[in-house]
Amino acid sequence: MGNSGRLLKVSRYTLEPATCGLAVVREFLKVTLTPFPLAQPHVHDVLSATHEACKNAIEHNPGVEHPVEVTCKMFADAVVVEVSDKGAGFDPGVLPPPPPDPMAPAGRGLFLICSLLDNVDVDTGRNGTRVTMSKRF
Repeated sequence: MGNSGRLLKVSRYTLEPATCGLAVVREFLKVTLTPFPLAQPHVHDVLSATHEACKNAIEHNPGVEHPVEVTCKMFADAVVVEVSDKGAGFDPGVLPPPPPDPMAPAGRGLFLICSLLDNVDVDTGRNGTRVTMSKRF
């Protein structure tokens, strides 16, 4: 993870609990990652994984009016993205998930996140859930 490298930048974005804002999260991350040449080969993976984490936070917490918080930390050797919500959460014991049924219409989010990034941690409880994802350079 990036904790061994020097912290270079921290960016935060607050996403209202609606999937229509997911494109803006992707743009936020692109703008954050663009100045860092070592991050460029990993931009698509980070964008896709973060999109899935935000979508899960919104779709699996209907009725939760609190926004989803996205924090991107750029280190010299990695990027770390945290997606936090105030929902009920899920069992972190499901990580890493098995491959989904290829014919299933949904249920690929956690599998994609774990496949695209190097480390995925989940902290969940009464006050919400935080998914921390990292990609080493």
